[in-house]
Amino acid sequence: MQSDPGIAVHESDVDDIRLLEVFGELDLATAPRLCSALDAARIHRVKRLVIDLTGVDFCDSTGLRALIGASTELRVSGGRLAVACLPSGPVARLFDIVGARETLRVFDSAEEARTSLGELRA
Repeated sequence: MQSDPGIAVHESDVDDIRLLEVFGELDLATAPRLCSALDAARIHRVKRLVIDLTGVDFCDSTGLRALIGASTELRVSGGRLAVACLPSGPVARLFDIVGARETLRVFDSAEEARTSLGELRA
């Protein structure tokens, strides 16, 4: 697990799906840490990625931009990204306010997100 003040990102692989568990606040100061993990996944040609934001207390537009950018990059390279966030949490509220659910595959738990990507095996 790598951490910066305000954020921690734990990386693991389960059934050929990369899981990034994020804890803390995702904002201008901390988004580069998540972006580093996303870049590493891209470099390693990860095709299925779950970002678990259930431990995130705050997300601003910088964090949202990182998530949407990662989703777009994975989709272009033939991969898929799913996001987990607490249904009544601050990240879910942000997604609802800005309409991010139209762009991102959002689930209530990391397990649901992982299951959705497991169904995409071809």
